[in-house]
Amino acid sequence: MHVSSSEVWGNALPDHLPTVLQQFRDSVARYPENIALICTHQDANLYGISSSKHPDANTEHNAYLRWTFTSFKTGVDHLKAGLELLGVQRGMAIVTLLPNCAEFALTWWAAMELGAVMAPLDPRRLSNVKEVSHMVKTIIEATNNAAPVIIAFRHEYFESTAIASVHAQARIAVLSSPELRSYVSFGDLMGSHRRDSVKDIQSAELKLPSGLKDASILFTSGSTSLPKGVLRCHPLQASLTYQNFNGPGYDTLPGDLWCSVAPNSHSVGTSSLIAPMLLGAGIVYAGATFSAENTAEALLRERCTHILLVPAMVNLIAEHIGHRTQARPKLKAVMLAASPPTRQNLQACFDVLGARGVCIRYGSTEGIVCTTDIIADTGKLLGPGDQLSVGRPVPGAGVKICTPNGTGTVRPALPRGTPGEIHYCGTLSHPTIYIGQEDTEDVCYVDRDGRRWFVTGDEGVIDQSGRLFIVGRLKDVIIRGGENISPAAIEARLADNAALASTSIQVVGQPDPVSGETPIAIIDGNSDVKAVAAEIHRTILHCMGPMWVPQEVIHLSELGLDDWPRTSVGKIHKITLRELSRKRYYSRKDHEVTSTIHNSNQVWDADRLRKELLGIWASAIGLDEDSLPLSTPISEFADSLTVARVRGQIRRGIPGLEKISIQDIPDDDTLSGQIEMIIGRLSGNKSLLRSETQDHNDQPPAVAADMVHTVAQPNDLEPTRQLVIETISRHGFTWDDVADIFPAHNFVDELSRKGVLNSAKFQNAYITKTETKPEVSQVPGHRVKRAFEAMLRENRILPSFLVWQPSGLNPHIALHVTLKPSEAVYEHVLQDGGSVDTVDELQQLASAHPHPEWTLFPGILFRVLIYNVKSTGTVGFIISVSHGVMDATYLARFQSDLDQALAGAIPQALRPHISYKLWAESYYSFRESPQAMASWPPAPERGPFDPSGNGYGQGARHSFEVPDLVMLRKQYPQISVPIIVKAALALFNVYKTGHDHAVFSNVQAGRTAWPFMPGSFSNGSKWGLFDEATDVAGPLLQSVTNLIKVSPDESVIDMLHRLQADQQGLTQHAHAPWPDIERALNKASEATGQAKDHRGSMRKIFTTQVFNWIPGMGAQVAGLREPFANFKIVKSVTRWQVGLIVRAGVGGVKNDQVFLHLFGDGLEDAQMEHMTSKLETLVRSLTHPSSWHAAVNKCIGSLVSTTGRIAAVPNSSQSLDLELWAAPTNDRVEPVARDR
Repeated sequence: MHVSSSEVWGNALPDHLPTVLQQFRDSVARYPENIALICTHQDANLYGISSSKHPDANTEHNAYLRWTFTSFKTGVDHLKAGLELLGVQRGMAIVTLLPNCAEFALTWWAAMELGAVMAPLDPRRLSNVKEVSHMVKTIIEATNNAAPVIIAFRHEYFESTAIASVHAQARIAVLSSPELRSYVSFGDLMGSHRRDSVKDIQSAELKLPSGLKDASILFTSGSTSLPKGVLRCHPLQASLTYQNFNGPGYDTLPGDLWCSVAPNSHSVGTSSLIAPMLLGAGIVYAGATFSAENTAEALLRERCTHILLVPAMVNLIAEHIGHRTQARPKLKAVMLAASPPTRQNLQACFDVLGARGVCIRYGSTEGIVCTTDIIADTGKLLGPGDQLSVGRPVPGAGVKICTPNGTGTVRPALPRGTPGEIHYCGTLSHPTIYIGQEDTEDVCYVDRDGRRWFVTGDEGVIDQSGRLFIVGRLKDVIIRGGENISPAAIEARLADNAALASTSIQVVGQPDPVSGETPIAIIDGNSDVKAVAAEIHRTILHCMGPMWVPQEVIHLSELGLDDWPRTSVGKIHKITLRELSRKRYYSRKDHEVTSTIHNSNQVWDADRLRKELLGIWASAIGLDEDSLPLSTPISEFADSLTVARVRGQIRRGIPGLEKISIQDIPDDDTLSGQIEMIIGRLSGNKSLLRSETQDHNDQPPAVAADMVHTVAQPNDLEPTRQLVIETISRHGFTWDDVADIFPAHNFVDELSRKGVLNSAKFQNAYITKTETKPEVSQVPGHRVKRAFEAMLRENRILPSFLVWQPSGLNPHIALHVTLKPSEAVYEHVLQDGGSVDTVDELQQLASAHPHPEWTLFPGILFRVLIYNVKSTGTVGFIISVSHGVMDATYLARFQSDLDQALAGAIPQALRPHISYKLWAESYYSFRESPQAMASWPPAPERGPFDPSGNGYGQGARHSFEVPDLVMLRKQYPQISVPIIVKAALALFNVYKTGHDHAVFSNVQAGRTAWPFMPGSFSNGSKWGLFDEATDVAGPLLQSVTNLIKVSPDESVIDMLHRLQADQQGLTQHAHAPWPDIERALNKASEATGQAKDHRGSMRKIFTTQVFNWIPGMGAQVAGLREPFANFKIVKSVTRWQVGLIVRAGVGGVKNDQVFLHLFGDGLEDAQMEHMTSKLETLVRSLTHPSSWHAAVNKCIGSLVSTTGRIAAVPNSSQSLDLELWAAPTNDRVEPVARDR
């Protein structure tokens, strides 16, 4: 019987491959207007090279660099000219210490044009002096000892120990200082094509290096203590590019966009820069270094078509894209490389990243490339035991599986299905694999047919169909999040530490659910493990950085050993150590599952929570709890993968923190601050709080004393009863179904009567994340219905009514009517919508609801339609809820309750909330108390509301970075970001109207304190019940009126301070009833002899223009969060009958990105889009340092085109003269005349 051998070959390479440079020049010639490079973190007019406008014509998208091939080639030519002036010649090394940025891309292609040797190094490694010195020495020796050119992003890099001593042909800094002239400014170099503009740039004579030319040098960690250089000549690069990106399914077309996230010192980083440009496609850099948030935003904003990711990055990006299913990326392909992915990684690529196809790649810096096709069916990648294949060799290459540790030129392939060592034959560097090192038998050999084979040190198996599977590694390299970590390098650094001289230390890899693998240190002897661990942590963190720090330090005895396992020749057998550590890891994982189940039934107090959190962090960074750096910013001792691992362990191990997000563990916070923040988050779980459930006896009001509004008006009892019965009977309910009746607070009362709140109902679509389980129930959505029932039991305000009567009762009172939880209520509220084919169809139903009449006043005010989504096998539901019983803050809590209820096969019991009835009754009772009264200081009717939403515009969404925001906040920390945006809105109003005051409403969450509460209640309550209203289960939303004077000569800082002080008063008195404000205004008018009726003024102001600051909006809009474990928000629809609502928030890595959402029925969409660009201009102007102490009028002047005349804001004593404004007529956005 014939047995196939484990040797497979790819297709043949073409006879002729054009050079990389020829292909690049061809792309420039054929696709001059295609996008070549996008850098979302760099200025659009960098080095005076113009950027192409984004196709959406959105100002925000046009604020960063978008170069066409023509513009990019112009930049390359400029840099090439500058480098030539510095004496750069063919074969000279250009060493870069650059992040992913335009400067790196320009340098790479300029080096190609010059025939220079490109050698990118990772600036994050500069602290590892030994490694960096070795790499620079290797580069110099490879280029005939000629002095290199060094290009650094920051001039401080030149002062690092490894670089300072290097004799360089030139030192070039991107971020330069005019005072320092020991280096050349990159900006000056870019202007050197105008030779008369060059300063301090001198040409130099150079002895031309021999041998090496037209190449690049990359480094691999390998399994030795120092990185090894790999030479990639340009023909080799052309071959690798062809092999890498021409497989089935890649479908790269001219005009496509590849998002590149890998460091440019990596093989995949350089390949991702080169390959797309050779095909007329562009590169997108979403930041200087990898950021899941920025990558998610770039995928969405730029509609990227391809991305190459390390598996560890997938879930991080998916977490940021979150619930924005309606705006998923449109990727043709996601390529996964550097470490083995999981099935969950693949599913996230399809479900969240929106990929049409996925491939898995196996490769190395030495030139190994095996890959699968781009496929949409993950089943085609699966092998025995659900292993994932890495495909087959690329064209021109072969792979075979051999017996490990073989010698000689004859190394036959093992039979298929037999695991062994992977040997690779293909396009490899010459004359040796590694620069300056002779090929030894354990690295490379030539067989009898003259074929050169590289010994990978990886263990693999080839199945009967010829697919390669990676089993493990025979060598010691640890792959952490795609980064190669050499255990020998860590051990060598520890060996240099005299304090550790008496301890034998071995470093091996251990599995990790986030990064794939992490290093751990194993020690022997009688040393104090705690002390040794602290010294190891300190040494590696200081000398190498967080990525290399062992996650754990354990004693040999924890692996069940008394001494080191050794080979026959006495060497320590690391394979045994690695296998034992893996067994220990999985054993601990099993224990962790058991512990989690146990923890869920335990009582957690602050001390226990603090101890658990300290233990998690200690485990994550390999220190004893007593040695943790509590006062050090987390970013200094833990990278993003470590933080992600900690977050995962907190979610799994601590009840109540299952949804803890990236924002809850900021890496700029200290460990101590983070722990106290988390404890504070759970501190609201007080058993003594009055809850919705505890607050009811489930009997309808029987006497006047049972309702706060009838206590003093007992004659209102029967009219109230009749009004309620008349209303609820239309839905089949009786008086016996009533639970409570209590007055609505003023904001809901006022806006419900005129139908304004009818226009603002929420219609949100959701889908569950897990498939429907038929064994739970044969009815689709059964479990979801049960979860809703659990949620509604603790949120009784939702399935309620709101009633009022013009006569008989107090006409100024609207009453909430809540119902007892019952099957009748649930059947009425939770209805089966049937099936939809796709998620898109579900989203469309949220916009065009089949029941537009639902949840209008008087109610019932909360309804749910539940669907079976066929394409996903999940349950979808559309929630329709009135703004009379819901606000944005409460919506987040309600969704969190629902998420918790959905956890597990059986709906979970929920933590009780504070009773909304209690809050509303306290509002009603104390609003005219002496304390409340002591706080007082000495737009036309709308048309009918159309619940279908026809004709309601989409509004305008816009986000933009504010470069100087962080600096302003640092200089003036008391000025908050909302005040800056509010000031911009005020200036815009003044600019458009010509008046010296701006008037608009400002929404307040209303949860900082209980309104009108006597001091004896709010201060010193032993339960803390009335300290704040954060957890009240109902809408507390309020709106205050801003009357902002704009003084033309007032400085920006003074105005911002004034508005900040005003805001404190607005927040403090947010609950002041509108009728009382209006009556006070009437009295003030009478006192001045200008009698005027102000009734309805507050409502008219509110329905004209509203400013609404949304905490966390930046995270929501940018997709930073996947807040719920069991469902996603796929559509949210709200249509306020208000002229203009300006929703704003802040986000971004540095919290310097402002997000705007404008909507309403008073402006057209185009007008609102125009307004967002003006608000951006004002916010940028207000925060610019040159404006801080300048007159406010300067910022208003920024709105006027450069050809117009800037006029002063009229003083209050001046007559209004619109002719003063120089802005052209078509620059004015006049509201549609509906409610002026």
